[in-house]
Amino acid sequence: MKTVTACTMDCGDACSLLVDTDKKTVRGNPKHPFTKGFCCKKGGRYFDRLDSDERITEPLVRRGGGFAPASWDEALGLVAEKLDAARNAPESILHVHGHGYRGILGAASSNFFARLGSSTTYGCVCDDTGIEACLRDFGVLNHNDPEDILNSDRVVNWGRDMTRCSVHQLALLKRARKNGTEVLTISPGGDGTPEFSDVNVVIRPGTDRFLAAAVLKLFLEAGDLNPWVLTRTANWPALRGLVDGLKFRELCAACEVSATDAEMVYEWYADRGNVATVIGWGLQRHLFGGENVRFINAVAMLSGNIGVRGGGSYFNISSARNFGSWAHLIEGGEEPGERRRLLLQDLGAELRRADPPVDFVWIDGHNVVNQVPDCLAVADALAAPFTVVVDGFMNDTAMRADVILPPALMFERRDVLGSFVHNYVNLCAPAVAPRGLTRPDFDILADLGSRLREPVRLPDAEACLREGLKRSNVSLDELRENGFAKVNHPFVAFEKLVFGHLDGLYRFPEALHPEPERDPDYPLQLLTLVRGEFEHTQIPESEQRGVPTVWISKANPAYGVLNLSGDVNLSTDLGAMQVRVQTLDDLHPRAVIMRRGGWMKYGHGANVIIRPMNTDMAFGTAYYSQKCRLENR
Repeated sequence: MKTVTACTMDCGDACSLLVDTDKKTVRGNPKHPFTKGFCCKKGGRYFDRLDSDERITEPLVRRGGGFAPASWDEALGLVAEKLDAARNAPESILHVHGHGYRGILGAASSNFFARLGSSTTYGCVCDDTGIEACLRDFGVLNHNDPEDILNSDRVVNWGRDMTRCSVHQLALLKRARKNGTEVLTISPGGDGTPEFSDVNVVIRPGTDRFLAAAVLKLFLEAGDLNPWVLTRTANWPALRGLVDGLKFRELCAACEVSATDAEMVYEWYADRGNVATVIGWGLQRHLFGGENVRFINAVAMLSGNIGVRGGGSYFNISSARNFGSWAHLIEGGEEPGERRRLLLQDLGAELRRADPPVDFVWIDGHNVVNQVPDCLAVADALAAPFTVVVDGFMNDTAMRADVILPPALMFERRDVLGSFVHNYVNLCAPAVAPRGLTRPDFDILADLGSRLREPVRLPDAEACLREGLKRSNVSLDELRENGFAKVNHPFVAFEKLVFGHLDGLYRFPEALHPEPERDPDYPLQLLTLVRGEFEHTQIPESEQRGVPTVWISKANPAYGVLNLSGDVNLSTDLGAMQVRVQTLDDLHPRAVIMRRGGWMKYGHGANVIIRPMNTDMAFGTAYYSQKCRLENR
C-alpha cells in the first residue's frame, strides 16, 4: 500500500513523500513540483528510525536509578498530579519546545502551556539571527521562488552546503548550471560546495561582512550605481558614509581573502545579467552573524539584484507563514499574557538562578540538553525539577527525565506543514499505525489536559487543521485529495522595490563591528557543521561508537606539531574531549570541523565544550565563534 505523506523533520525542503508500507520504502512524490520524485537519504531510510530496536515504545517512569515501563494512565496521572501542584505558581512550570517536529498540530504544546501561563524560553539555536537581519533589511521575510534561480545568469552561494542540507535546491542549481548559469561559492571550505561551484573562495569563518563591505567599497569607487535603487532605500547616506571610511585592503585582511578574489566577487555582481545570492545558515552562528547577513543583503540590493527575476537574496521564509493559530479554540486555562522567559542557550545558568525556582519542566521536539552550549550545566540543572520528556529515544535529554512519554513519529501521525524554502503546504498523512504504545503529541496533550483538576481542553484535531489553514485559503479536503497545495506568493519578492517597512523602503546596515582578536591560547575556530547522514541529533546509538572525528587542513598550525597516531584532545576554555583528526583540502587553516549532533553520553557531544555566547541579533547562539586548540593528551 502506498500513502502520500510528507516529511516533518527540521528541513526546508519539506518533501512530499510516497511511502510503500509493504516494502517499507520511501521516495519523493513525483507529482510534487518541488520534491520532483526524490528525497534525501535521511527521509529515504526513515523506516530504520521507526523500526529501530533503540526506540522507546511505552511510557517510562523513573524509579530509583533507572526507568521502568508504565501504562499511559499511570504516567499521565503522575504528570497531571505534578502539573496541578505547579499551577499554583505558573512561572514555576517551564515549557521547552524545539523544531524536531513541525506542523499545525505541532503547535499543540506551545498553545497548551501558554494557556497555563508557564515560563517559556527565548533565544534560538537555529536561524533567528539571520531572520532578524532580513527583517531589518526588507521589513518582511520573503525571497524569490526557488525555481527563479533557473533564470539567474550567475549565483553567489555565500556558504550554503546544499549537499547536506537541501538536496532540492542543489538539484535546481545543477539544472541552472547545465543552462549556463555560473556559481561562485564563498565559505571556510571543508564542505560539499566544490561539487556544484565553478569558483570557490575560502574565507575566515565568521567574517563574511568584511568581504561584503569590500565589495560595496568597490561599487562606490566605480560609481556605477543605479539611482532608482538608491531612492528605494531609507538610509543610503549612512551606508555610504560608513563604507567611505573603510579601506579596501584592511577589509580583505580582516576576512583573509585576497584583494584579487574580492575584486572577482565584485565583478560577479557588477557584470551584466542577474545574480542570485544564496546565504548559508552557518554564517549567522557567529558573534556578528546578523551583521554578516545584512552586509550580504546590502550587496544584493546595491548591485540591483533585488526585485528582479534571476536575482534575489535567499535566506529563509517562515514555515508557518501560511498558517493561522487555533489557540483560541482551547477551553480552560487563561488567555496567554506576559510570561517569564529563560534564555535558551544559557539554560543551565538560567534554571539555577530562576526565582521562583522551576519545579516542572516539559520538553518536546528538542534534545535540548544535547543541543545547547554548556550542556553539562543543563543536565545538572534538570536534576531538581520534575521533568517530562516527549521523545522516542534515550538521548541526552531523555536520560534526565522523570517521565518519558513516547510519541508517534513521522508516518505514524497526521499534520499539515509548510516549508522555510518553498511555497507549498503538504499533508502529512499517517502511513502506518503508531508502534507499540506510542501516541501522537497532540493526543498526549489532549489526554493530559483533560486529567487536570482545572481541565485545559484541546479542540478536535480536525478543527485545528481547518482553522490553521484558513489563512492560506487551502482546504483540508484539497490536501487530502492531492497531498499538497501551492500557496499564492509573488514569484519575485519585492518587485518594484517595495519592501515590508511602513515606508516601503529598504534599510542598510549602519555599523561594521571588528572581529574579536584571536586568543593565543585557543588559536583555532570550532565549526560544528550539519551532517549529511542524519538530522541533527537523530543519530542511531550504534553510529556513535569510538572516538569522534574532527577535520583540519594540512595548513592548520596544529597539523605539523600533532602526533596524529596518538590520543588527541579538542580543548576550549570550557573543557576538553578526545577526538581523532583527519585532513581536508581547501579548508581554512584556522578552522576545525566537527559534525554536529553527537550525543554527550558517548563522548560525541561538542556542546559540552562550547560556551554560551549570544549573536548580535535575536539572541541567536554563536556556536561557531568558539575558540579551540588541538593537542596530544
